[in-house]
Order: sequence, then C-alpha cells, then structure tokens
Amino acid sequence: MTNSTLTMNSLDGGRRLVLLSVCVGLAAMLGASFLYRLANPSLVQPGRAPAAQQEEHAGETEIVGALMQKVQQNPNDAAALFALGQHFLDHSDWARAEGFLARAVVAAPADPQPLYMLGIAQYQQEAFDKAAETFERLIELDPQPAARYNLGILYRHYLKAEAKGNAHLKAIVDDPKAPEDLKAQARQELESAVHGDKTQQNKKQ
Repeated sequence: MTNSTLTMNSLDGGRRLVLLSVCVGLAAMLGASFLYRLANPSLVQPGRAPAAQQEEHAGETEIVGALMQKVQQNPNDAAALFALGQHFLDHSDWARAEGFLARAVVAAPADPQPLYMLGIAQYQQEAFDKAAETFERLIELDPQPAARYNLGILYRHYLKAEAKGNAHLKAIVDDPKAPEDLKAQARQELESAVHGDKTQQNKKQ
C-alpha cells in the first residue's frame, strides 16, 4: 500500500513538472512575441474584401485563372486587378501584388481600397518612402484613420520623421469617428514617444 502511494505521488509530481515546463515555455513564447511586436511595429490592414473571401469556398486556381482572363480581355478591369493584387498579398507575393494594385489605382483613381493595399505591399517590401507617399495620396482622397495610423508608424519607426508621425497619431485620437481600438493604439504610440524622450533626457543628465 505504501509503495503504491509513493509510486502514484512520484507520477503526479512528474506530471506537474511537465505541465509547469509547458506553461513556462508558453509564457516565454508569448513574452518573446510581445517584445518582437514592440520592436517591430506593423501597419494595420483592413478586412478581406468579398472577392478574397470567396477563395476560401472555391478553387484558388480557377478563381485566379478567371481573374487573369478578365484582365487579358480588359486591362483596365479595376475589380479584377484589385482582386489579383489582394490574392498575391494574401500569399506574400509582394512584388506581384504591387504590380496589380498599382494598375488598379490607375484604373480606379477615386477608389481608396487599391491605394491602401498598394501601401501595404510597398511596406512589406521595405519600400517605406513609397509606402508613405501612397498613404499620403490616400488620405488626400479619403482621410481614414487606419491610413493615418500607418503613416504614423512609417514616419516614427521607419523614416525618422517622428514629428510628422505624431501629428497623424494625434489626428486619430482627436477624430470622433475613429474606432476606439485604433485610438488606443495611437495613444500607446504617443505615450511611448513621451517615455522615450524622458529616457533620453535622463541619459543626458
């Protein structure tokens, strides 16, 4: 009886150690992911358009083939160009996505969606100057908060123009129509800028 109890206690202890190791590992992974996001801020992307959602319910090859055929028949088919650009964005083929999205912008210059996704494709290729120019064009057409946020991130973290970035982030905070979650992200960015300034001042002292 005593031996049986000791064996079970040893097994329970082993299970606890395994569970503890798994929990510690998960916590370390989450912590590393959080630190990476802090050090590598990214742009916000809109939800997928209906054309992209349909790919989940039909064969991708058939859909892409049909879209390519549409573009061959009409090189200025803005909807087909945009859908192809979004498809290649979803598959991390940034260069091809940029090519189709740039054509979609020309085909539909008053539509803000191709400009938005073009900025994302340029950002993913680390063409930060081009991405900022694209988002600047976008907010002239449609001053949407998400585009302003992306400009704030680009200027503050990638183009060494913190004042310009902060101006866009403050515009989001002051915009009554901006989504609350985006306002919270903008405030967090602005607060990190203030804390960073204080840290630099303390180092100089």
